[in-house]
Amino acid sequence: MGRPRSESARKAILEATFTLLVERGYDALALEAVARVAGVGKSTIYRWWQTKAELAVEAFFEATADELKMPQTNDARADFHAQIGALATLLAGTRGRAFAAMLGGALNDPALARVIGARWLDPRQRWGRERMARAAAEGQLKPGVEPRAALAVLYGPLYTPLLFGGEVPAAEAVQAYLNIACNGIFTD
Repeated sequence: MGRPRSESARKAILEATFTLLVERGYDALALEAVARVAGVGKSTIYRWWQTKAELAVEAFFEATADELKMPQTNDARADFHAQIGALATLLAGTRGRAFAAMLGGALNDPALARVIGARWLDPRQRWGRERMARAAAEGQLKPGVEPRAALAVLYGPLYTPLLFGGEVPAAEAVQAYLNIACNGIFTD
């Protein structure tokens, strides 16, 4: 059955992983270094996480749990503004550097790509599709708006810079972009 998890060890491992991910990137993230910084044995890490990919993604989500909310009000435009604005703030700092490091690592690590897809991309795409469907049902989408295209327009300015090593736009630029995009997508 093994020993039960120590919550303090788990937190130390996740904090060390996130710090090293930001400092070194995903490719240079070594579990030996995580163990040393966290003050645990490497076997403790392997007991709880099967792969470096699982550990890195869990560390990222542990560090960003409070910022990753997906709003559900009666105003689709306001929901997307709030969600994308919060996401832009999150991605502009150290958390964005950690996420960019993981995206870069996912190019050569199929396990990491799968974990990022399951933990990051799938839930956000699901929320976006459901929120767009609800907006359409409530008459909040302009006629002829294709929801998948609208989602690409809304999120493109955040993800494109991360994929190409650029900076996430400043909050004011994100809001200006969202105003233009939302005017073409949502009814008043």
